[in-house]
Amino acid sequence: MKIKPVFVGIAVLGALLLFLSLSTIAKVVAANPRDLLRGVKTQPEAVQLLPKRSPAFISFLVKPEKLGLFAQLASKPSDRGDVRHELATLKQQLQQNWLLNYERDIQPWLDREITLAVSDADLDHQADNGLQAGYLLAFVAKDAELAKTTIDAFWQRLAVNGSDLGFEQYQGYSILSTGFSNNKPAIAGTTLGKFVLFANDARVLHQAIDDLNSPSLALTSLDNYGDRLKQLDQGKVSIAYMNLAELDADLPKTSLLFSLSFDKLGIRAKTLWNAPQSSPALEPALENISSINSINSINSINFKTTTKSNLNIATAIPSGSSVFIGKNLGETLTGLQAHLSPAWQKIIDQAIAPISLHSNTFAWAQDDYAIALLPSQNSSKNLNNNNNSERDWLIVAKVNDRQTSETAIVALDDLARTKLTVGEIDLNSQPVTVWANLSADLNKSASSPNLGVSGKVFAAHTQTANYIYLSNSLTALESTLALKNNQAIANSKSFKTVSAKLPRDRQSYGYVDQSSDLKWLQENLLNIASNEISQKISNSSLASILSHVKMIGFANTGSRGNIENDEIFLTLK
Repeated sequence: MKIKPVFVGIAVLGALLLFLSLSTIAKVVAANPRDLLRGVKTQPEAVQLLPKRSPAFISFLVKPEKLGLFAQLASKPSDRGDVRHELATLKQQLQQNWLLNYERDIQPWLDREITLAVSDADLDHQADNGLQAGYLLAFVAKDAELAKTTIDAFWQRLAVNGSDLGFEQYQGYSILSTGFSNNKPAIAGTTLGKFVLFANDARVLHQAIDDLNSPSLALTSLDNYGDRLKQLDQGKVSIAYMNLAELDADLPKTSLLFSLSFDKLGIRAKTLWNAPQSSPALEPALENISSINSINSINSINFKTTTKSNLNIATAIPSGSSVFIGKNLGETLTGLQAHLSPAWQKIIDQAIAPISLHSNTFAWAQDDYAIALLPSQNSSKNLNNNNNSERDWLIVAKVNDRQTSETAIVALDDLARTKLTVGEIDLNSQPVTVWANLSADLNKSASSPNLGVSGKVFAAHTQTANYIYLSNSLTALESTLALKNNQAIANSKSFKTVSAKLPRDRQSYGYVDQSSDLKWLQENLLNIASNEISQKISNSSLASILSHVKMIGFANTGSRGNIENDEIFLTLK
C-alpha cells in the first residue's frame, strides 16, 4: 500500500502551522526564548494512541507561545512584519482545516505537547477504492476538566452554527463528529483523560482508544522505538517519526526517529534509524569478458573495515562545493544498495553508467574519499565547447599504497573501455587518463579534406602522491590540481561553522552549501526516473522546504546494534 507524497505534505504543513503560528505574540510577556535553546527532556505521550504501523508523527514538546516568540526573535527586524503576516495567515488555515481557534479553544488548558500524526495510510485497507489516510491531532491538557468544558463549548458552537453533529459511544468513550458542509472539513473528536483528540475520521479515534486500552497494539510497544527514544534524552523541542515502508512501498523497510532542537546558528536534528536487512547487491553494469576479468582483478584487493573518516581530505575540494566525505567508497555503495529499492538502484545505475555501482568497482577508494558537486561556474565538459547544462562532479580518494591504487584504477579503465574510448593526455605536465565518446566529424572542406574527430569527455582521472582524482570535467580537474589552501572548502567560513556543530567522531560527513545544488539534482532525477518516481519527486513537500535552506551539514556517527546514528545541522535563509 502506498501513500501519496501530498498526504505527507499535509501532515508536515499542519505541523509547521502548529510550530509557528499558534500564539498572539503581543500577549506573551513571560516567555523566555533561551528555554528553547536548552530544550526539554520529556518524551511524547500521545504516541501511545498510535498503532504500530503508523506512517509518521511529529510531537512538539514546548509551549506554542514560546515557539511563536522564538520565530519572531529569530527573524531580522526588517522581516518581522512579513513573519507576522504569514503567521496570521497560517492561523486562519488552522481554523479552516480543523475548525479550531487556538486562543479560545486550546490555549487555556494546554500543557505542552501537541502531536500531529498520519495514523494509517489507508483506513479501510481496500486498494481498489484509493487511499483514505487517517490523521490524528492530539493535545495534552494540564487541566482535564477545563479542557472538557472548553471542547464541549466548541462542539456546541458548531451545532448552533448549523453543523450536523453525529454522536457515538465506543468502549465507553463519547465521540462527536461532523461531516462535510459549506466547504468545511469533516472532523471527529473525543477526550481520553488528559488527551484531547481530533481526527479526520471516527475510525482513527477507534484505533486510538484500542491502542490506549491495549498497549501491545501501540507504536510505543515496538522495541526499536523504545530503544531509540531512550537515546534522545538531550534537550529538544520536538520528536518526529517516519516509517518509510508505510509511506511508500518503494522506500527502504526502515523507520526513523529524530529529535529537533534549536541552536543560535540554526536547527539541529539527531536521527536514529534501524537498518533494514541487506538485499543482494546488483550485478555489475558492464557484463562481458573484459569487465569480468577486471572485476576479478579488483576482487583480489581486500576491503578495510570502515572507521572514522578524516575531514583533512576537504583540503582537496574547491570552496563553494557540496561534498560528502567518508571512508571506503565500496563499502558505502554496498550499504546504499542494501537500502534502496530496485527502482532507485536502476536510477543510480543510469546516472553513473558505464561505471558499475558494484562496490568492487571502487576498490581504489578504500581509505578516505570525498564526492563533490562543484560550483556551477566550473562546468565545461565538451572537448570543443562549453556545456553548462550539467554540473561538474569530483571524486577524490586518499592514496595509501600507490601500487594498489594504480592496479585498481587500471581495472576501472578496463571496465570503461567496453563503452568508451580511453586514452592519456598531459594536463599541465600531469598525466591524465580520459574516457571519451568519440565520433567522426563529417564537416569536410577543400582546405581540410580529411575527416576529423570530435568527442565529449565522460570522465578523466589522475593520481598524485596523496590522492586519486576522478571528474567528469577536464577544466574542473585542472583547477582542482592547482588548488591553493585558501581556495579549498576546508578553509571556508561556512564549512567550518557547520562542521563545528556536528560530532567529531563521525564515520561520514556531508555538507550542502547551496540549495541550487539540490534543485539541479532534482531536475536530473526527473530526467532519468520513471514517470511514477518523477511524480513522487515533483510532489514531495521536501522540494519546497529545501528552497528555504541556506546550508546543511550531516554526519553519521556509527551504529549500536542495528541502530544507525546521524545528526543534521541546517541554517535557514
